[in-house]
Amino acid sequence: MERISSMFFCLSLIVYYGLKLFKVKRKIYLKAHIILGSVSVLAMVGELINRFGQEGFIKYIGFAAIMIAIGVTGMIMKKNYKLYKKVHIILTIGFFIYLPIAIKFL
Repeated sequence: MERISSMFFCLSLIVYYGLKLFKVKRKIYLKAHIILGSVSVLAMVGELINRFGQEGFIKYIGFAAIMIAIGVTGMIMKKNYKLYKKVHIILTIGFFIYLPIAIKFL
């Protein structure tokens, strides 16, 4: 589940920016990004449930919380696009900052 989550997380970023770079219709790459990101979040929540009570469980709480926050900001972006886009990007960068910290110290 952990590998599935990370694979879909990276794939959602690649699809979003790759298709945007090739000037594909916005609606197409946004839907693909949302679907891939949703699968990533669901896989991470599944991994969190699988790791309950095991060693290293605490790092999966952090991963799942950040990914859920990324998903929530992505879904409510229609209300205030500029604000939630910035928060969405900051959380995504925060995920990549948390990743080596969790692997090294947790």
